[in-house]
Amino acid sequence: MKRIIALCGAVVLCLSLLSGCAKPGANGPTPDKQEKVDLAAFAQTVQENHEFHSLERADPEDAEVGAVMLGNWYPGLTDLDLEQVEIYTAMISFSGGELALVEAKNAEDAAKVKEIFQARIDQKSVDGIGNYPDEVEMWKNHARLADHGNYVMLVNHEDSEAIAGEFNALFS
Repeated sequence: MKRIIALCGAVVLCLSLLSGCAKPGANGPTPDKQEKVDLAAFAQTVQENHEFHSLERADPEDAEVGAVMLGNWYPGLTDLDLEQVEIYTAMISFSGGELALVEAKNAEDAAKVKEIFQARIDQKSVDGIGNYPDEVEMWKNHARLADHGNYVMLVNHEDSEAIAGEFNALFS
């Protein structure tokens, strides 16, 4: 009887060792891995469902305009190695609307993006530095940050709470 119990224990031990050698995610998705979210598609949906005034995409690959705008408005963002960058800003500055979506490659860069986005909100929420009074009020009252893992969003819009909810729903 003792031999049978010892044999069963050895079998269980061997099976547990073998299960530790399996590839991660072989039995399904791992909790650390998440579905890839298409930020360009999400940005398009947001702009279709919520009226933004004269938003233009700031393309980081456009060295003449896009990269300069991003460098001025989001200092440090173009220095990061990011998976996806979708930033839409109002060409008429007093309209105040803005949508910025980024997927960072790691948690450290996502934290830096969040800091950069918060600095943008702080800078635009102050009177007297080239910001229009209505624009300042909009940034103070409607700008929101949302993040999930390596994804970070800044939105400045009257429907910012709803848009943040839509962003969070991408990950549920």
